[in-house]
Amino acid sequence: MFTHNKKGQAAGAAVLLAIIAGLLVMFILFIPPADRAELLGDGDSTTTTSSGTSTTTKTVPEKTLLIANPGKLDYISQKEIEHPLPVTTVFTKTEPKLIGEKPTAYAKNGAFTEETSDLTFFVPDLKNTNNLLLNFNIKAVEGRIIVHLNDELIYEKEGKVGNIQPITLPTALIKQSNKLSIGVSSPGAIFWKTNELSMESVKILADVTNVEAQTATNIFLISNAEKQNMKSVVLRFQPHCNFDTVGKLRIQINAKDIYNGIPDCDLPMVPIEFAPNVLNVGENQVVLSTEKGRYELSQFLIRSNLLDIDYPTYYFEISEEQYDAVTKGDKRIRLNMDFVDVTATKRGNIIYNGYLRNFDTKEVTYALDISDDIVRGNNALKINPKMMLEIRELKVDLLKK
Repeated sequence: MFTHNKKGQAAGAAVLLAIIAGLLVMFILFIPPADRAELLGDGDSTTTTSSGTSTTTKTVPEKTLLIANPGKLDYISQKEIEHPLPVTTVFTKTEPKLIGEKPTAYAKNGAFTEETSDLTFFVPDLKNTNNLLLNFNIKAVEGRIIVHLNDELIYEKEGKVGNIQPITLPTALIKQSNKLSIGVSSPGAIFWKTNELSMESVKILADVTNVEAQTATNIFLISNAEKQNMKSVVLRFQPHCNFDTVGKLRIQINAKDIYNGIPDCDLPMVPIEFAPNVLNVGENQVVLSTEKGRYELSQFLIRSNLLDIDYPTYYFEISEEQYDAVTKGDKRIRLNMDFVDVTATKRGNIIYNGYLRNFDTKEVTYALDISDDIVRGNNALKINPKMMLEIRELKVDLLKK
C-alpha cells in the first residue's frame, strides 16, 4: 500500500510540473519580442535602421531616454465631413369638419311653456380648431331666434324661413365639451300665443388643422475625432414651398433653434453657420416643423469644417557624452512602439528631429533605429497616423552596441 501511495504522488507531481511548464511557454509566447528576448537571455533583436534596412543587434538598453503612453490617435483624411439628410416634408392641412349636427330641431316659447333645442358637441383639439359656425335651415318661425353657447347669449335676431346666415361661435367660449341651445323669444303680452321655431339640418362646422405631419425628425452621427477637431459647422437646405400659403419653418438641432423663419421658396439657402458645441459625439437629432402650409426640403445636409489634427510632440535629452558615443558607433538609439492590436495593419509617419520615416506593420511591436538623426540636447519626436492607432507604449532607449 505504501508503494502505491508513492507512485500516485509522483504522478500528481509530474502533472503539476507539466501544467506549470505549459503556462510559462504561453506567457513567453505572448509577451513583446524585445521583452521575450531579454527574458530568455537572447540579446539579439531585429531593428529597422534609418535607411530602411533591418539589422540584428544587441537590444539590452543602457538607459531609457523617453517613455510615454500615447493611447488612441484618431485619423481623419478629409478637411470637410458632410452628413446628408433625406428629403424631408413637413406640412399642416386645414379642412372643414362637421363636429355636431341634428337632422331636425324644434323650439317654442309661450306664457306657460318654454322649450329649447339643445345640441352637445366636443372639440378635442382646441388649439387646432378654429372658425366654428352654426348653420341651419328654418322651416317655420314666429319671434326672434335666440342662441346660447355654454349658457352665454351669442345671437338674438328676427328669423325668416330659409337658410340662416351662418352664426359664428365665439372662440373664447369654446371648451372641449360644449352645449348649444337654440330657442325662440316669448310672445310677451300676447299671453295666449305661443312662438315656435322649426328647423332642419342643424350643423356645427369648424376648420380643423391636421398636425400629424407638422413635425419630422432626422438623426445623424458625429465621431469623437470629428467633434474634437471641428472648426465650424453649417446647415444647408433648399426649401420647396408656396410663399403665400406657408408659415414659419423651424429647424432645431438637439433642441436648439438653428433656423426659424420663412425662407425664399425654391431657392437654395445660404449655408447657416452655428456653434459646434450644439453637436454631440454620437447621435444628433434634427427636428423640422412648420406652423402652417407645406415645406419639402432637399439638398439637406450638415457640413463640418475641420482643423488640422495636432498630434503631441515628445521631447527627450541626449547629453554630449551620449551623442559622442552614438556618433562613434559605440552606442545607438532605438525607438520602440507597442500597439494594442495584435493583427490589424498599423500605418503612419514618425517625424524625428525633422526627418520623416514611414511605418506599415501588422506586428504588435515596431522598432526603429534612429541613431543617424540624433542631435545634442533636446530631441523631438512626433507620430502622425495614417489610420486610427492605439499605442500602448512609446519608448526611446540608449543601447550598447
